[in-house]
Amino acid sequence: TPRYSLWEAVVSTQSTGVAPSFIGASYLTQAIEMKSFLEAFGAKFNLPENYEENEDTFLELLPQLIAQFPLTFTFVQPDHEVESAFFSLVSMIQLLSQVDQIEQTSKDLSNAIINDTSPRTALKSKLLGHQFSCYQPSLPSTYTLLINVLKLVKETGSMRYVNLDINQISEWLGLWKCDVQEQRDVFRLLHEAFSAINQGEKAIEALVRLLKLYAENEGVEAKSDAHICVISHIAHPKIFVMDHLLDLHPIRALDGQLSHELLQIFVTGHLNDYIEFYNNNTDFVEKLAVTHEENLRKMRLLTLSSMAQDCSEIEFTQLTTNLNLVPGDVESFVIEAIASGLIKGKINEPEGKILISSSINRTFKEQQWNIIKTKLEVWQKNLITIQESMKKGHFAMPIGGG
Repeated sequence: TPRYSLWEAVVSTQSTGVAPSFIGASYLTQAIEMKSFLEAFGAKFNLPENYEENEDTFLELLPQLIAQFPLTFTFVQPDHEVESAFFSLVSMIQLLSQVDQIEQTSKDLSNAIINDTSPRTALKSKLLGHQFSCYQPSLPSTYTLLINVLKLVKETGSMRYVNLDINQISEWLGLWKCDVQEQRDVFRLLHEAFSAINQGEKAIEALVRLLKLYAENEGVEAKSDAHICVISHIAHPKIFVMDHLLDLHPIRALDGQLSHELLQIFVTGHLNDYIEFYNNNTDFVEKLAVTHEENLRKMRLLTLSSMAQDCSEIEFTQLTTNLNLVPGDVESFVIEAIASGLIKGKINEPEGKILISSSINRTFKEQQWNIIKTKLEVWQKNLITIQESMKKGHFAMPIGGG
């Protein structure tokens, strides 16, 4: 098998995070040598018979080298030989004098890799990851590189060679002046990529950002994504607050459907509401990507959170009655609720009760804002009282409720 001799000059991006360089090899030398390398595998090039070795020849040859590069996935077995040819192309692209030439050839290289049908997906993922990492994110063509990277992450279930930060990508989409559909494509692929590598919370975050890109009159177009978003939130064992979903236009478009009714229960309902829903819609629930037992667990926790909103203690007997628990399971359930962060408190075992210090709000509406407003007003009065007392040289106890 022909060997690509310029491999020895490659500086890997894996450790440096910058594009590789080829010391002592001109761009034309690289191009001519790669032409000979690829011809050994059947590549055909459209050049004049007696071509001159100059810049014009290089500019004519480079796109053809990129188009023929995927032959290496089929005929070159050592990964490092394929990487050598790849980094040589990257190095040649960087020598182009015009930014638009760099952008177009970079996209062409990325597309040539993603469109190849050979099974060496892990290697292709590595190459695209390196290309993306050493590319200037300010260039709009980075969008194409990102799309192709996400496709391979989705396919391989691996994100070893690239770091995907949703906030950073959101900034880039604005920098690249992407239209709404291009943004939707990115966030949908982000959701699928994070799902493929079992990063559920990031997958859900990407899906929510996708749904936010739909206007009120477009909500119906995203019903499928909205349904997935609802079930993903319900299925995730650490997500308990879901009221923000109800304001999204695609979620509103689900109104009247079972998935929307189920979401309403997980936002404001209690355990008995879910049990009634399950009994009436058993087939629907059983087909979801979350089990009935997992739903019962989450609804018990959410119901306890609601019970803890307006009281400082809850009797064990209330839990057995309202949450369908046997007495022997109560303490372990309360420990789970405290560990989840839904409530703060401690168990008073001799008296058979939970002492509640605080609990999360399942919804945050006008009532919750009024509570915060009242507390802030009390704190303000306390600070004024303390300040006046200090001016007078003595300390007066602040009013209660702080």
